[in-house]
Amino acid sequence: METPRPLPRHLYSLDATRGIAALAVVFWHWQHFFIYGPDPAVFEPSRQPLYAIFKPLYNEGLLAVAMFFSLSGFVFFWLYAAKVQNRIVSARDFIALRFSRLYPLHFATLLAVAGGQHFMLAAYGSYFIYVENNWYHFLLQLVFMSSWGFERGRSFNGPIWSVSVEVFLYAFFFVICKINARRWWHMAAYAFLGLALMKLERTYWIGSGLVSFFAGGMAFAIYDFLRLRNPGRITISTLVLLTVALWFAIPYFKHYDFVHRVYMGTSWDGNLSTRGKPLTGQVLAGIAQLCYQAILFPMTILTLALAETHRGTLGKRFAFLGHISYSSYLLHFPLQLAFMAVTLRLGMRASVFYSPALLILFFSILIPCSLVTYLCFERPAQAWLRGRLISHRFGTPGNP
Repeated sequence: METPRPLPRHLYSLDATRGIAALAVVFWHWQHFFIYGPDPAVFEPSRQPLYAIFKPLYNEGLLAVAMFFSLSGFVFFWLYAAKVQNRIVSARDFIALRFSRLYPLHFATLLAVAGGQHFMLAAYGSYFIYVENNWYHFLLQLVFMSSWGFERGRSFNGPIWSVSVEVFLYAFFFVICKINARRWWHMAAYAFLGLALMKLERTYWIGSGLVSFFAGGMAFAIYDFLRLRNPGRITISTLVLLTVALWFAIPYFKHYDFVHRVYMGTSWDGNLSTRGKPLTGQVLAGIAQLCYQAILFPMTILTLALAETHRGTLGKRFAFLGHISYSSYLLHFPLQLAFMAVTLRLGMRASVFYSPALLILFFSILIPCSLVTYLCFERPAQAWLRGRLISHRFGTPGNP
């Protein structure tokens, strides 16, 4: 029997996936341009630039946030779970690692957006998209608690909400690793806790994060189980084919409400309801949504990780997308704010954002700015903070 392959030090395919997910959210947020200003355009989703090509991103880009959470679950169980449990990584070190990675750019973009929103209010009489721009929400943003249920709405650099949820997940993760409550049945229980929290409006996103994060954690447990058994080419190929099939089946299942249609066409009673809505329809719609979080995204991560472990590297040339994922995610709203301010100053109508030229210009600025920010700000700030905050050096294999 062949020796099991060791845990890889890096998984480039996951870097690339994270970068693609970040850009998917940018497409989803293109609709911001049509709901603001003295001359907002009548929003016609199908008229968005290059819609025929990017339709899935415009329509379902928000789902990419669940992919972020699943990737985090996989990566954190891969890189940190055993080290936290075995006290190789202390609480101080863990906090320093996450703080140095997330906070410098968050703080810089928070200040930039605060200034930009102040300008928009003074010049045009209202904030751009996110309206809870007051001291209370500024303080919540400062401590990454802007999406823990204490907020009254989105504020400042609104997309940071998902990072706020991630910070909650990191703390939860550290505690369960510290007490060695990280077996697969524990992770299933945490995911079910997330489902319960999703039923409450104020904790919906915390719950959604728990579901996706621990689905990613379970994907890592399956990955590690299979890795130790050294799966061959046939097993990997089967997983690839199954994952590709799921990428067709699950979007179809959700978009066409397939199971609910079958139910309504065959059931003798479709009248069971709650708050005036068909109860079975609500349940089936929820299941369709959860198929992305609980099946498709974890399965994709599992397949990519096993395929790359088997091949050696996979997607290395696209790994730079992962490097700039955080900067592109946090910079895209400030850039949108700047685009809108210039558009209004020039007296242009909001419908100009239906133009493919504007989309190309936007990404032609966003991606280079994200790369420069990563190289010249994120990495130096991270190195400087880690050199002063981390108590000792330890090996960290792969994606931090």
